Order: sequence, then structure tokens, then C-alpha cells
Amino acid sequence: MTTAQLIHAAALMVETSWEMTPEEFDERLAAFVAESTDKIAALRAVCKAADGRAATCKAEAAAYSAAAKSHATNAERVKARATALMLAAEETGETLPGARLQVNGGTAPLVYAEDFDPASLPFTLQRVTVEPNADAIRAAIAKGETVPGVTLGERGRSLRWTEK
Repeated sequence: MTTAQLIHAAALMVETSWEMTPEEFDERLAAFVAESTDKIAALRAVCKAADGRAATCKAEAAAYSAAAKSHATNAERVKARATALMLAAEETGETLPGARLQVNGGTAPLVYAEDFDPASLPFTLQRVTVEPNADAIRAAIAKGETVPGVTLGERGRSLRWTEK
């Protein structure tokens, strides 16, 4: 298989792989690699194709997300205008068919004063979250201190493609 054929075949496999189960993909990948004389080159071609497709999908997702936010904002603006129209009609005693104003369900929102300080609340009205400071723990262990219940694990290894 030429390099161009390898790249094309890898791209075709990746293009449909998002619909596969992990097991199906592994089977197709194994067959693809088995057919190749240079197994690392075959794996590299599939990896590059998958990385490229992932980058494209992320860019498309970002564009769709921006469009979705814009449309949602427009819908809220339309609702705000309709609400203003309904409030004005309510003040004049006019009835507008097709919509109505109602009190929201759930709990009433809290309105905080501009100078409100949550630390001034009694402890029973505060929420406290405790979490480990990973950087401080690593620094303490690096200095030789013992941190009960914590040890440093071994760093993992990652694959780096090299040029021939």
C-alpha cells in the first residue's frame, strides 16, 4: 500500500468510526493494521486522521454552540418584548390573546444588599467546601514532609510519533 493509499484508507475508516462501538472500531483497526507491512505507519495514519477529524468536529461544535447561544438569546429578547407588551396591556386593562402572565413556581429568589458579606452570616447559614490543594501537597512531599494518606504516583508514559 502506498503512503497515499494508506492515508486515504485511514481517513475512510475514521470518517465512519464515530458510529462504531469501541469493540467494532478495535476489530476494524486490527484488520487495517494486519493488512499493512508497516504497522506503526498504519497506526500513525489512523491516529492523525482521527486527530484531524476530532479537531474539525470540535470547530464545528463550537460554531453550532455559538449559533445555539445566539438563537437562545434572540428567543429571550422576543420573550422580553412580549412580556413588556403584556405588562403594558395589563396596566391599561387590555387583554391580549395568545399569551398570559403568571407567577413563577419554585422558591422566591434571594435579593442580596450591595454591601452583603456572606462571611457575616452565622455558620449554620454558610456552606463550606474543603478540598485538597494538590500543588501544596506535591510541594510538601518534595521537601520530604509526610502527608498522611497521600503518596506520589508514577508518571504515565505517552506515545510520541517520530519521523523516519
